[in-house]
Amino acid sequence: MNMIKRITAVALAVICIAVLLCACSGEKEYTVTVKDLLGNPYTSGIVVEFMQNGSRAAMQSCNEEGVAKKTLAAGDYDIALKFSGDDVSYYYDDNISVSSGDREVDVILSMLTSGEPFSLFAGGNENDAYYVTAGCTYVELSEGRNYFLFSPTEAGTYEFSVADRADAVIGYYGAPHFVQDVSNAEVVDNKFTVSVTEGMIGSGEGGTSTYVIGLDKNTADSCVIGIERIGDPAWSIEDEPWEIYQKTVEIEAYSLPEGYVLGEFDITKSSDAYNVVFNEADGYYHLDSADGPLVLVRLAEDCDYIACFATMLDRSGVSRYYFDENDEFVKKVSYSECLLEYIECVDEDEGVYPLTEDLKFIIQSRGEYVGWWDSESSGYIFKDANGNIIPDINSDLAWLMMCCYLEK
Repeated sequence: MNMIKRITAVALAVICIAVLLCACSGEKEYTVTVKDLLGNPYTSGIVVEFMQNGSRAAMQSCNEEGVAKKTLAAGDYDIALKFSGDDVSYYYDDNISVSSGDREVDVILSMLTSGEPFSLFAGGNENDAYYVTAGCTYVELSEGRNYFLFSPTEAGTYEFSVADRADAVIGYYGAPHFVQDVSNAEVVDNKFTVSVTEGMIGSGEGGTSTYVIGLDKNTADSCVIGIERIGDPAWSIEDEPWEIYQKTVEIEAYSLPEGYVLGEFDITKSSDAYNVVFNEADGYYHLDSADGPLVLVRLAEDCDYIACFATMLDRSGVSRYYFDENDEFVKKVSYSECLLEYIECVDEDEGVYPLTEDLKFIIQSRGEYVGWWDSESSGYIFKDANGNIIPDINSDLAWLMMCCYLEK
């Protein structure tokens, strides 16, 4: 038993000596965490410098959590940051230090705007607008409303805020080509969110959507804009896949027969004025009977009331979204690909092709969806140059506005 006591006493003595030696060594571990006002760590190319009397005593790179730990001789150290790896400029409070009594400190880092400003026309004036990226960006504010542009690189739901709680008021003011006067998003607690779908991220020749952020100065001379991806984008019809309409018949190049001219449909007549009959033998529609005058569609030449399909395709494409009786989305169908095949086969001089079941369906489907012959719809096409509704249009015949027929 006495032997055990003596061994224990020796062990305790060794521990005490080790603690004493460690204490006498005068070394302390200092911790510096570099992050933004949203709590996100900075890791790429950030080196923490521990300074004493204007000279660098040590340096340590930040880890993946934005933390730099360094064991140094006990004392006071001023903290400076060194940046490498990109061309981004940063802003932070350079009056930060650690001491033997307070060995942990946070450095709040913000990016600075860089590059040439974008000329933005808003509020009746030309304004300079700088691009900002996701994260925190320190900006200085001039009187009135200050504009900034954000082009996301990833789909998602983004939250925009005045991250440092400054007096400036944030808002979303549309796109560079159409800057709105009032915020286009609900701003709560000086924050708003925007859902960015995959279709808004540019690829190939397509451009990425750009958002105009406005900051009303109030009493703030500067502030920090916070932009954070907080989740996946909200569901959007634009993200749904297109169903491509496939032609139902084989088509071939068409030429008008010699000696024939094109007759025009009078769509102000009564509903029984024209009888369009499908001929199963040739696959085309004819007027009054299966063997009557051939009905054609103006595919590459504009008609009196509306641009032809070729012009529509150049502008935006031809499609339709389908919804059920509860107004729930069902599918979206693109007719553009099918129309392109027909347009390649039109008569070279008149730009027409015989009316098939495909073409009749596309005209009627698109017209009903857009409201071409619905006088209560904003898409109603039967208006004069002054925007006045043309009277006496028969809605039953209105789909024939893109058609004509052969007559000698």
